[in-house]
Amino acid sequence: MYNISPNKCVGCGICEKLCPKGIEIFERVAKVKKVDYKNADCLEKALKACPQKAIKDITEEIILALGTDDYKVIKFDDHFGMSEHFMIYSCFKGKLSLKEKRNNVKYEEDETKLHGDPGKAKTTSSVLNDVDILVGGMFGPNITRLRNKYVCAVVREQNIEKVQGLIKDNINEIIEEKNKAQRKGLVLR
Repeated sequence: MYNISPNKCVGCGICEKLCPKGIEIFERVAKVKKVDYKNADCLEKALKACPQKAIKDITEEIILALGTDDYKVIKFDDHFGMSEHFMIYSCFKGKLSLKEKRNNVKYEEDETKLHGDPGKAKTTSSVLNDVDILVGGMFGPNITRLRNKYVCAVVREQNIEKVQGLIKDNINEIIEEKNKAQRKGLVLR
């Protein structure tokens, strides 16, 4: 699946000029365009010509976990690992689908540890062992441990449906971060 990042696309129109008959352009969000390529040759040309590297060929499936207490909103009043539940999504070929809901394991964190309790990070990881991306309203000091295994993505939106849109809009950046050796985490906007 080919995707244009609304964070990187500046609307220069180079992709459109490369194949005007095979491209449909429509407004996706304010002044950001998405391109539906009808011709693979045009797409390859546009992918190589894009000065912003905004076009990506997304070929891998990623698994995401959203932290929540009620399955309606993202957990915002505490760290991701303190969520009561995790909603596990698959993102493949531009489609985000709910795979399952998991309960978090209860763990009494030692709040006196300055850089987070490694036991809490390990417990959270045990519930999410097959996940690539963690999405929450905030992460605590254990983020330094979690980043070694996951992409940690912070969202400033609570509504899960809107968060799903943010994930789709930021899929290029999420996959780029996933494939880095030294992950820093992301803020999805």
